[in-house]
Amino acid sequence: MNSFSLLLEKLHEWFGDRPFSIWFQFSRDRHFRHIFSSFHENTTKNIPPMTVPLCDNDASHMRYAYAQQMYRFFYEKEGQAVICLSHKASQPPILTSDQWELLWFGIRLLLAEEKMTAKAEESKKLFEGIRSISATLDVHQIIRGIIGNALAVIPAADAGLLHLYDPSIDLLIPKATVGFHDTVFKDLKMRVGESIAGKVFEDGIPRMYKTSQETTHAMKDISADNFHSLNHAKTLRDLNGLLCVPISREEKRIGVLVLHQFHQENVFTEYDLDLLQGFADQTSIALQNAELYAEVKQAYEHMAAISVQLQAKHDDLIQRNHIHESIKQLSLQNKGAETIVKTLSKMTGHSIYFADWLEQKLYPEKSALFFSWDELYTLLNKRRQPVSVKLYSPDTGDNQLFCLYPLINGSIFLGGLMIPLDERGLSDLARMTVEQGSAVLILDLVKKQSISSVLYKRAHDLFQELIASKGNELIDRARSMGLQPQAKYYVVYAHLTQCHDLALLEANIHRLITRWKWEFSKTQMFVYGFHNHVTLLIRSLGSRDGKDIRERLQQASYEWELGKEASLSIGVGSMASGIEQISKSYEEAKKAAHYLTNRSRFGVVHYKDLGVNRLMLNQSQDDIDAFIQDVFAPFWQDPEKYQEWEQTIMAYMKCSQSPQLTAKELHIHVNTLYQRLRKVEELLHIDLRNPEDLLKLQLACHLRQEG
Repeated sequence: MNSFSLLLEKLHEWFGDRPFSIWFQFSRDRHFRHIFSSFHENTTKNIPPMTVPLCDNDASHMRYAYAQQMYRFFYEKEGQAVICLSHKASQPPILTSDQWELLWFGIRLLLAEEKMTAKAEESKKLFEGIRSISATLDVHQIIRGIIGNALAVIPAADAGLLHLYDPSIDLLIPKATVGFHDTVFKDLKMRVGESIAGKVFEDGIPRMYKTSQETTHAMKDISADNFHSLNHAKTLRDLNGLLCVPISREEKRIGVLVLHQFHQENVFTEYDLDLLQGFADQTSIALQNAELYAEVKQAYEHMAAISVQLQAKHDDLIQRNHIHESIKQLSLQNKGAETIVKTLSKMTGHSIYFADWLEQKLYPEKSALFFSWDELYTLLNKRRQPVSVKLYSPDTGDNQLFCLYPLINGSIFLGGLMIPLDERGLSDLARMTVEQGSAVLILDLVKKQSISSVLYKRAHDLFQELIASKGNELIDRARSMGLQPQAKYYVVYAHLTQCHDLALLEANIHRLITRWKWEFSKTQMFVYGFHNHVTLLIRSLGSRDGKDIRERLQQASYEWELGKEASLSIGVGSMASGIEQISKSYEEAKKAAHYLTNRSRFGVVHYKDLGVNRLMLNQSQDDIDAFIQDVFAPFWQDPEKYQEWEQTIMAYMKCSQSPQLTAKELHIHVNTLYQRLRKVEELLHIDLRNPEDLLKLQLACHLRQEG
């Protein structure tokens, strides 16, 4: 039998059938709480209802007493208990001193048991808070659980709110709540020093308010927006009390914890304030643990990511090494570009095409080129990274997505790899294989180009020995080179200018030679490059060869000018009837090419078409310019005044000194022409009827026009 049952047994023994009720009031209670009543056990209608006792705040002078049908027991700092008898009851029993003491101790025992029960619940919630710190690292879950535990052990509170300080905006921000609508998270932002929470954060002093008036007065400086936000989340007119404590980490405050009383009847106590500070300290520990865990987790994830990256790089290096070794063996075995490309296609599972820009060949051979060589050069020449484009594919008859890899050695464009793509695209392994294959292909092309340079040097020596030979020695050298002694030949001399990069110059020479080998593949030829020029010896097969050769050479010169890498000046010598005249045709071709070069011109010129310009081949441009200056100097002293006369004499020479044709060319009358010619004679101190003066003027006009 528990203490309460024993107490009731004694009360029934002492009071008999008299109705009674028991009321308790603890230190935190605003009113008495009803514990037990025997009024309902008595069915007599004359018994009035039970009476609610009034609080006696001045009862501290007594231990226990009887007055007005009430037995009152008072316990300092703990509370008081009252046993109420019916007002209409007969004379109450007179209790002996021993019965008073026994009753006093019994009631105190009940108060102690209830207090122990409350303490046990309080300890349970505190331990739950401590366990929550170590059981989970979800910050929101921890601090919401701590607020819930605080509300459970502080019965005067029925809502809670936790604010954390955000230094980036210098405001207190709600992070967890119990008893408020979630809208409080959206709008509530408290300044430091504002309202109760702001002041507690500012000075670190806990605050307690037990009445509605105290709380309202303490919140009088809250901003209108924050008041509206709080009131929307919970009606503030019902706020009867408030506890607020700081959350600190060592000496630094990081937030505040607030408990609110809206509907509870109890009042806050100093013990509640100390208890809430304990929960705030738990919150600080939980937040610090969560931050430390987050840092450790981030560091671990970072290390794990680095480990994965290192492993991936290790695997990548192994794969790269395997791929590189496989392709390198092809290069060392001199398998050539076509074998390398076929191997790349097999290793990647994609069709791969290689466009050799220098030799303008596509591998695998007999494949269809998806665009012109000029388009390939324009698209890839300046790139260092692959590019994706849509091109017409003869295989599918539709536009096909291609990945193009440029092959470049320094500043020299060598060609490109073309890879048709499907919806899968290129895998990392395939991309790695292509990159390794590109490097080996570049090495193979450079090696081939170096070998070609050595062969060109040897071919240059053979040709120079040929044109320097005479008699039988000439015939023997010609036959060793595959030349027919009585055949007809043309010598072509191409001079490359405006190309200051020696490696690029060498690549252009190699490309030009390859182009001419393809252009003149149907006839016998001998071609080589040396320094900045290319020499071509081609056998004539008919009377129309001269025109055909000019057209093909002109096209090559035009394409080179479009490329902007070098200018091509091409000279063609006279047709050599027999090997004895090859040296003469060679000199003529070289002079014709240098004629264009000295005048900064590109294109093709036959030596025989130079005409009177042959006389000027050995003259420097400075000498020619000086001669023109001597003749036209009077005109240039006052260009605006004499420009019309200069145009007249230039047109007169162009029209072969025909007055009628010149007048028509200038749209003037013949008499006006005669007047101008007389003024020209006076200004230049010449006589147009004097053959010597006429020749000098004709030559000056010709050179001026040529320049």
